[in-house]
Amino acid sequence: MKTWAFWRAPAPTQQPSSSKTPDAPPAQKRDPAWIEVPLTLLSWFLPGSAVVVAAIGQFVLALVLLAVAVGVWLRLWRGRKRWRNRTNTS
Repeated sequence: MKTWAFWRAPAPTQQPSSSKTPDAPPAQKRDPAWIEVPLTLLSWFLPGSAVVVAAIGQFVLALVLLAVAVGVWLRLWRGRKRWRNRTNTS
Protein backbone atom coordinates (compact mmCIF):
# COMPACT_ATOMS: atom_id res chain seq x y z
CA MET A 1 0.00 0.00 0.00
CA LYS A 2 1.16 3.50 -0.69
CA THR A 3 2.51 5.57 2.15
CA TRP A 4 0.56 8.70 1.27
CA ALA A 5 -3.11 9.00 2.07
CA PHE A 6 -5.61 9.32 -0.75
CA TRP A 7 -6.89 12.72 0.47
CA ARG A 8 -3.50 14.43 0.19
CA ALA A 9 -2.37 16.15 -2.97
CA PRO A 10 0.33 14.29 -4.92
CA ALA A 11 3.85 15.65 -5.09
CA PRO A 12 4.35 18.18 -7.91
CA THR A 13 5.83 16.75 -11.08
CA GLN A 14 8.90 18.39 -12.63
CA GLN A 15 8.79 19.69 -16.18
CA PRO A 16 11.64 18.82 -18.54
CA SER A 17 13.83 21.87 -19.24
CA SER A 18 13.77 21.36 -23.02
CA SER A 19 10.10 22.17 -23.38
CA LYS A 20 9.13 23.52 -26.82
CA THR A 21 6.27 25.64 -25.49
CA PRO A 22 7.26 27.30 -22.23
CA ASP A 23 3.87 29.06 -21.92
CA ALA A 24 1.93 25.78 -21.86
CA PRO A 25 0.51 24.79 -18.48
CA PRO A 26 2.25 21.87 -16.79
CA ALA A 27 0.77 18.47 -17.55
CA GLN A 28 -1.43 17.29 -14.72
CA LYS A 29 -0.97 13.72 -13.68
CA ARG A 30 -4.33 12.26 -12.71
CA ASP A 31 -4.50 11.37 -9.06
CA PRO A 32 -5.47 7.69 -8.68
CA ALA A 33 -7.57 8.48 -5.61
CA TRP A 34 -10.76 7.99 -7.61
CA ILE A 35 -10.00 4.27 -7.82
CA GLU A 36 -8.34 3.83 -4.44
CA VAL A 37 -11.28 5.10 -2.40
CA PRO A 38 -13.82 2.46 -3.52
CA LEU A 39 -11.20 -0.29 -3.35
CA THR A 40 -10.26 0.75 0.17
CA LEU A 41 -13.91 0.73 1.22
CA LEU A 42 -14.40 -2.70 -0.37
CA SER A 43 -11.35 -4.07 1.42
CA TRP A 44 -12.86 -3.02 4.73
CA PHE A 45 -16.11 -4.89 4.11
CA LEU A 46 -15.01 -7.93 2.11
CA PRO A 47 -13.52 -10.83 4.04
CA GLY A 48 -10.12 -12.31 3.39
CA SER A 49 -9.56 -15.12 0.93
CA ALA A 50 -9.38 -17.84 3.61
CA VAL A 51 -12.81 -16.83 4.87
CA VAL A 52 -14.23 -16.91 1.36
CA VAL A 53 -12.79 -20.38 0.67
CA ALA A 54 -14.15 -21.66 3.98
CA ALA A 55 -17.62 -20.25 3.24
CA ILE A 56 -17.64 -21.83 -0.22
CA GLY A 57 -16.55 -25.13 1.33
CA GLN A 58 -19.38 -24.98 3.83
CA PHE A 59 -21.85 -24.26 1.04
CA VAL A 60 -20.62 -27.19 -1.05
CA LEU A 61 -20.73 -29.48 1.98
CA ALA A 62 -24.32 -28.42 2.61
CA LEU A 63 -25.22 -29.21 -1.01
CA VAL A 64 -23.59 -32.66 -0.80
CA LEU A 65 -25.38 -33.48 2.44
CA LEU A 66 -28.65 -32.27 0.96
CA ALA A 67 -28.18 -34.52 -2.08
CA VAL A 68 -27.45 -37.51 0.18
CA ALA A 69 -30.53 -36.76 2.30
CA VAL A 70 -32.74 -36.49 -0.80
CA GLY A 71 -31.32 -39.79 -2.08
CA VAL A 72 -32.01 -41.56 1.21
CA TRP A 73 -35.51 -40.10 1.36
CA LEU A 74 -36.28 -41.18 -2.21
CA ARG A 75 -34.97 -44.69 -1.53
CA LEU A 76 -37.12 -45.04 1.59
CA TRP A 77 -40.17 -43.60 -0.18
CA ARG A 78 -39.81 -45.95 -3.15
CA GLY A 79 -39.32 -48.93 -0.83
CA ARG A 80 -42.44 -47.96 1.10
CA LYS A 81 -44.42 -47.72 -2.15
CA ARG A 82 -43.22 -51.18 -3.20
CA TRP A 83 -44.10 -52.64 0.20
CA ARG A 84 -47.60 -51.14 0.04
CA ASN A 85 -48.14 -52.50 -3.48
CA ARG A 86 -47.10 -56.00 -2.36
CA THR A 87 -49.40 -56.01 0.66
CA ASN A 88 -52.39 -54.58 -1.26
CA THR A 89 -52.19 -57.09 -4.11
CA SER A 90 -51.83 -60.15 -1.88
